[in-house]
Amino acid sequence: MAVLGYSMYGETLLSQVTLNLPTRSISSKIAVYTTLINPVTKYAIIVSPIATALEDALSSRSNRPISLIIRTVLVISTVIVALVIPFFGSVMAFIGAFLSISASILFPCLCYLKINKASRKFGIELIFIVVILVLGFFVAVAGTYMSVRDILKNVHAN
Repeated sequence: MAVLGYSMYGETLLSQVTLNLPTRSISSKIAVYTTLINPVTKYAIIVSPIATALEDALSSRSNRPISLIIRTVLVISTVIVALVIPFFGSVMAFIGAFLSISASILFPCLCYLKINKASRKFGIELIFIVVILVLGFFVAVAGTYMSVRDILKNVHAN
């Protein structure tokens, strides 16, 4: 992606993809807004089970005002954690590199190989799975290393 970006924009290439898009184009605005909405929707999907579990534990699921307070406190506490921890982004990068790659790339391939014995025979399918596993492992190791390095750099700087 970096090579393609550099070949398209040359020396004026910016660090974020959305900053390189034309500013007056409607399709660029749609791409930027989609990029902005994506984390918000992911946050809502991730926080919803936590809020539901808290509501069930407090037996307040049917009580709308209490449910609203629980969800509001949960959002505010997340914002406070993000502001208080100076290297919160690096911690999230570590979680993403280590856990997300493992859960979304490595484990599904390994489970597929375990469940489907026919896929273990040498062939194009096994080659693709091994390539995916090797690349996923490389991304997980490289991402984890870089995020731990950033965390340690932030800890030593403070």
